[in-house]
Amino acid sequence: MVRGAVRAIACVLLLAAVSTSCGSPGYTYVKNSGNKTYFKVPAQWHKIDDAALSRMLTGDPDSATAQLQKSSVWSVAYDASRAPSVMHLTSLPSDDPVVLAMVRPLTQAEQGQVSLDALRNLGGLVTAEARQAAAQQGTQDDSFEWLRDQVLTPGGGLRGVREIYNASPNTLSGLLTTDRTALASDDGHLYVLIIRCSAHCYRTRASEIDSIARSFTVRTSP
Repeated sequence: MVRGAVRAIACVLLLAAVSTSCGSPGYTYVKNSGNKTYFKVPAQWHKIDDAALSRMLTGDPDSATAQLQKSSVWSVAYDASRAPSVMHLTSLPSDDPVVLAMVRPLTQAEQGQVSLDALRNLGGLVTAEARQAAAQQGTQDDSFEWLRDQVLTPGGGLRGVREIYNASPNTLSGLLTTDRTALASDDGHLYVLIIRCSAHCYRTRASEIDSIARSFTVRTSP
């Protein structure tokens, strides 16, 4: 009884941090209280260095734009590789999956343009209209395969999509599978969770990756 009470108290204290591993022993639970955003990753995955991630997303850390984004954007990434690196978020397909979560405010102009199709095309052109436009410009990826298109209606003023698709960064690299969840809130925030690895990796680790994507939770109500 005493040992169980001590563990319960420890978990309560740890929940005040951004991430904790209380709960199922096989997972690390990532939490940002300010943005009320939560998800889990396998405990064996490693967190990517925050400073390196910030540099990748915002550029020169001393620029005014980077400083503004740093104060308003929350991001965190985890890597299944034994040698975690921010470069794995942008490199060619790998059999070690990586996950990136991000929350940022939308400008007034962006809020007026956030449709489900706009959310679908975040970070990659997947809708027929967007791909047709890319084809006219000679930039369409002929290896593209759309695997899943799911509309999400979690409530609380949130709407969004979950997209899974294959594409090839170049003709020699093989297929990369991207699993992206994008949610927009009525109060003007964008919530994104992206998981990526090679198509072979995604097939063989589909259950593990799906559990991460399904765990992505945003609570907008008090």
